Amino acid sequence: MKRVTVLTGVLATLLAAGVAGAAPAVAAPEITPLQVTSYISNQTNISVGVSKDNVAGPYQALLPANRRTDGSPLYWSRAVSFYVGAGSCVDAWGYHGGAWRFQRTVAGAEEFAIKPLPGESVARWELRNHRRC
Repeated sequence: MKRVTVLTGVLATLLAAGVAGAAPAVAAPEITPLQVTSYISNQTNISVGVSKDNVAGPYQALLPANRRTDGSPLYWSRAVSFYVGAGSCVDAWGYHGGAWRFQRTVAGAEEFAIKPLPGESVARWELRNHRRC
């Protein structure tokens, strides 16, 4: 039993030192945080069309339910609009003054351009309550 303990300790020491086939430790590259200027948070149960540029067409990508444009899968530093399909409605909420506040209901087949809200450096928008309308 004592012999196994010694070998285990030696192996752990070698691995920590980068010997015995282990790759040497490499420092992680410096990562600059994403400079987010605006985002859309989709807190509905469906995917919603979103855009980061003013382009022809109602949207550039689909944002899955319970995701934000500045996170997976898009990783955008800004968002400019969202699109709700025909026959659907969502409630658009904006963050300002330290709280989420209802802005308006967006009806189907409408592209809604988000805007900065008073006193905020980042335009934070959240979509809630998807329903037929």
